[in-house]
Amino acid sequence: MPVPESNDHSRHRTTGSRRGSRDLPLPLRRRRVRARRLTPRDERYLQRIHDFRQLLNGEWDWDVLVALHSGPLRYGELLSAVRAQTPVNNWPNRSHRHLQDSTLCRTLSRLTEAELIECDHADHFPFPATYQLAPTARELLAVVAPAAEWTEAHPDLLIRVQKRRRGELGG
Repeated sequence: MPVPESNDHSRHRTTGSRRGSRDLPLPLRRRRVRARRLTPRDERYLQRIHDFRQLLNGEWDWDVLVALHSGPLRYGELLSAVRAQTPVNNWPNRSHRHLQDSTLCRTLSRLTEAELIECDHADHFPFPATYQLAPTARELLAVVAPAAEWTEAHPDLLIRVQKRRRGELGG
C-alpha cells in the first residue's frame, strides 16, 4: 500500500540559508551529477575550455575569489584584502593594477550572477553586505590548483614569454 505524500517537510534538515536551492529540504535538492573526465579527444573539450574562460573573464575575478577563500568578508574588507594581495604583474600592457571601488562593484555583480559568490545583506541600517564563496567556487579553486602548480613548475617559460611579448626577446 503506497504511503500518502505529506507536504510537511519540517522533519527534513535544511542548511539555514536564506535563498536558493539550499532552502529546500535535503531530499528535494538536485543532486550534483559528477561528469566523466573530459580529455582533448572529446568533442566537448574545447567548448568547455571556452565556456570556462568566458565564465571568469574579468580582470579581478580571480583576485576576489582568492580573497574570499579564507572566509566571508564585508565590502570594505574585501576591497582592502584584494588590494593587499595583488601580485606584481609582469605581463605587457598590464603594468598598473589598482582595484577601484566601482570595478569591485561590477566584479561582485558578475561573480554573483555567475553563482560563484553569495551576498548576504543585513536587514538593518546601514545594510552591510557580506560576500562569501559559493560551494561551486570552492570546488573551482581546488581544481584550478594544478594549473597554478604547473605555472610554478615552469617559471623560465613564463619569463621567456613575457619578454617576447614585450619585444625584449627575439622569436
